[in-house]
Amino acid sequence: MNRFLLICLLSFLAFSCADTISQEEANKDITIILDEAEQAVLTYQGIEIDSMIELRMEYFHKAKTMNDSVHIYRAHYYLGEFYQSRGIYNDAMSEYEKALQNISDDADSARYIQTKLAIATTEIELGNKYKAGQILLDTYGVAQRNKRTSQLIHINGNMEILGLELENYAEVKKIFKEAITTIEEKKLIEKDSINYVENYINYHMFIAKAYQAEKKLDSALFYIDKGIIIADYYNDVEGKAYLFELKGKTYTAKELFPEAYENLIKAKEIFEVLENDIQISKIMYLLANYHVQKTEYTEALSFLNDLEIRYQENKMLITDCHDVLLLQANIYKSSKQFEKESIYRQKSTDLNASILANGNKETVLQTATKYEIEKIKNKFQAQQQKDKKRFYIFLCIAIAVIGIFGFLLYKQFTKKKVVVVAEEKIIPKPAPQNAIKSDKTVDEILQKLKNLETHEFYLNPKYNLYATAKKIDTNTTYLSSILNTQKKMTFTEYLNNLRIQYTLDRLENDKKFRMYTIKAIAKEVGYRSHGSFSRAFKSKTGENPSTFLKKIR
Repeated sequence: MNRFLLICLLSFLAFSCADTISQEEANKDITIILDEAEQAVLTYQGIEIDSMIELRMEYFHKAKTMNDSVHIYRAHYYLGEFYQSRGIYNDAMSEYEKALQNISDDADSARYIQTKLAIATTEIELGNKYKAGQILLDTYGVAQRNKRTSQLIHINGNMEILGLELENYAEVKKIFKEAITTIEEKKLIEKDSINYVENYINYHMFIAKAYQAEKKLDSALFYIDKGIIIADYYNDVEGKAYLFELKGKTYTAKELFPEAYENLIKAKEIFEVLENDIQISKIMYLLANYHVQKTEYTEALSFLNDLEIRYQENKMLITDCHDVLLLQANIYKSSKQFEKESIYRQKSTDLNASILANGNKETVLQTATKYEIEKIKNKFQAQQQKDKKRFYIFLCIAIAVIGIFGFLLYKQFTKKKVVVVAEEKIIPKPAPQNAIKSDKTVDEILQKLKNLETHEFYLNPKYNLYATAKKIDTNTTYLSSILNTQKKMTFTEYLNNLRIQYTLDRLENDKKFRMYTIKAIAKEVGYRSHGSFSRAFKSKTGENPSTFLKKIR
């Protein structure tokens, strides 16, 4: 009877353990989940909204489970960034403040300054420009005290961008010109291109915007052209797109329409490659306005009708849609179609009322609602409570089973009963599903992989496990199994290894490539974010990209 009871208890314990092990298997890749969440933050425009929110929430709850202050800080900061990008500014401010509770201004000054800058930009979005200015001044003191040179430049830049908002154009130009002179005279780009190239380009752009606001269009074009040359040399594709957009606006203001059209098209083509739908919509609006200036109303309306469709597809801002409706109304007024003018004038009025009802007159993105976010939040909170409850139930059962098991063993030994020791249990490793059937199949797949490597497929950011398997006429299980058995690595490790080795080889042989920013290098070798590139680079070389680049320059 005792033996039967013992077997039952052991069976129950084994079942409980198996259930817990499966739960642990689901949770053991926490680092991968956190990395995915970080990457999702940097590349959110290409991710479905629900998936992205779930990544944020998963990051948040895993970080709380780990009780790691750094991860908890990141969780709140990333949620704040997400809310800010969706125009939910009050929730963004709340998350940023929670992030600050996990760090101190001096002990962790870099993250503190980063968060304060995010709060300041949110205040600007809310229209609290003077409050934002005070935050930037306080943050400047922390950066100066902790000798955060790079972040001091960022703070100065944000203060002068705020100056643009407040129309202090003379002061803006003076400060940015001084910053450009400092970078040039001290040769800061040669010493540290990673931290200074993007700022150097942006400062030219902001000076051009100030001149444009003052109607000094030739001076604006001078700084735009200089910025384009710099962006082209350092391969800052995104910066070049914004400069082309600004150049198109400036030429339109000068009524040099062929030049305006040429630059706007260049900007649109780059943003299409970058898959930046919001900026594509802005360029389309500028092209429509370009046709209006030339009194080409049919062409203008074609663009504007397409933009109405893009708004329904969540590919443009609500404020930009308001501008589209106003421009359509003005076109119909100019062409004496007064009934249509009235319709579009009313549409623009209704949309403006909707903007004001949401509590802000600035950018409001429509791709996520607070209801959806709260729904997903509640889902993860409920799951966390359920997991915690299951853990405590299992713990109690395990303690009870172990106690009974120990008591039965003690009883058997004290009575000096003959105990038959159970045979050593050998648990064979289950063969992987869909195991590779033959060496011939393995060789064929490896050869196809080698052919893909020759064509440098790994430089395409769209190549994932599924796409690669499809390309070589196999399935993901076969491919993963072959990489594990033949190359002793996962697909992600395999892809990272190829990309980083390509990077190292090109850095050794291409002097111009060495002058690229880390962001530009990452895009060049197939990464969607410089954060993922930096982690992969350090994993292979033992050094951060910035440290490595400083050595070889």
